[in-house]
Amino acid sequence: MEVNRKLLVIDTSYTLEMINERGLLNSVTCRDLDGYFSHVWSVHPFSSMLTSEKWLSKFGKPVHHKLNPSNTFIEGRVGRFPFLKNVRSLNFLISQIELFINLYYIIKKNKINIIRIGDPLYLGILGCILSKISGVPLVIRVNGHNRNIRKSTGQPMYPKLFKSIKFEEKIESFVFKRVDYVIAPNNDYLDFAIQCGADSTRVSALSYGNLLAKEYFDDPNSRVFDNNFFDRYHLEKNKYFLTVGRLEPIKFPDDTLEAFSKLPNQYQEFKLVFVGDGSMKDELLEKAIKLNIQERVIFTGNLNQNNLLQLYTNTLAYLSPLTGRALSEAALCGAPTIAYDLDWQPDIVENEVTGILIPSRSVKGFMIGMIKYIENHELASKMGKSIRSRALEMLDPQTQNQREIGCYQIVLVSSNIKRN
Repeated sequence: MEVNRKLLVIDTSYTLEMINERGLLNSVTCRDLDGYFSHVWSVHPFSSMLTSEKWLSKFGKPVHHKLNPSNTFIEGRVGRFPFLKNVRSLNFLISQIELFINLYYIIKKNKINIIRIGDPLYLGILGCILSKISGVPLVIRVNGHNRNIRKSTGQPMYPKLFKSIKFEEKIESFVFKRVDYVIAPNNDYLDFAIQCGADSTRVSALSYGNLLAKEYFDDPNSRVFDNNFFDRYHLEKNKYFLTVGRLEPIKFPDDTLEAFSKLPNQYQEFKLVFVGDGSMKDELLEKAIKLNIQERVIFTGNLNQNNLLQLYTNTLAYLSPLTGRALSEAALCGAPTIAYDLDWQPDIVENEVTGILIPSRSVKGFMIGMIKYIENHELASKMGKSIRSRALEMLDPQTQNQREIGCYQIVLVSSNIKRN
């Protein structure tokens, strides 16, 4: 007998415009877990805050996109009415109330079995209310260790929305005590959830494996070198260092720039490539000019998956102050890696076994690691092969799918027991 399980996912990782531009569709469509869920509705509550006007106007009703027979993507707006554009808070509230009603209708009409949220703050509040009034169990996939992030920045995660760190901590505690299950990509994030009150018997660490494009699991040696792409950025194979991620303070991109600037003069032929965008881009560019290395530092902005595959596969080393998905991608491409001993990174980067692991915020450590790879290509090759081998073991998509299904089965069985 066919079982029609339905999932509602509320997540702000990417807008649909970003997904299309960067080739990230699999990160959304994989949520049906190869048919375990007959349909998944993925929701970005305020998508128009981050999209171009060409893609989606800022004001209006939520927009529904049918991605395939088993996946629908819903984009919420930053405001409901154009005439209220100068009353932003009220307009945002109206748009979110309309979205909430829309989602409640979807839950009831389609008999949603599980609601999943992507963070314990704004999405946590939204998910808790929907779960409470609909009686549908709530699962959270934790997207970061918020306490550590706030400790490093001294700022709330959402300063405009929640104003204070203490208020955010109260919300996190409220949400984690009420979710039915916690999923996270690593034990560090699970520890954060448990510290905030999550039930330690209902948590599981699941890697990023089933979120990644299938091409990352292909043999890197089978990839054809894209001369046109590398000519565009004046890059040569194994003559550049790479870092991928948001250019934001919590990701420490300035550490890699400073470390690169300290390389001895005999290594002037090497370049540093930043892939991504963020609030620090101008600051990093100014710093590169001040350090007189601007000709050797390249900012590509966001790139699609094909271009990323080329960069990961042909870099001398991947630099990871603090990255998640990108570190997984780099590892699968066999990129020799230097990473901070921070967050989940030690799970995949074991010092001098699968890469070079350095103390957190050690600019000198990055510099020394880069020199090691420059001067010892045999070491770089060995580390690249080792980290790919570990990544294939850790990130196998089918294994992750089955483990995730196991988590949902626990939730559904518990939910049925409660109802009976």
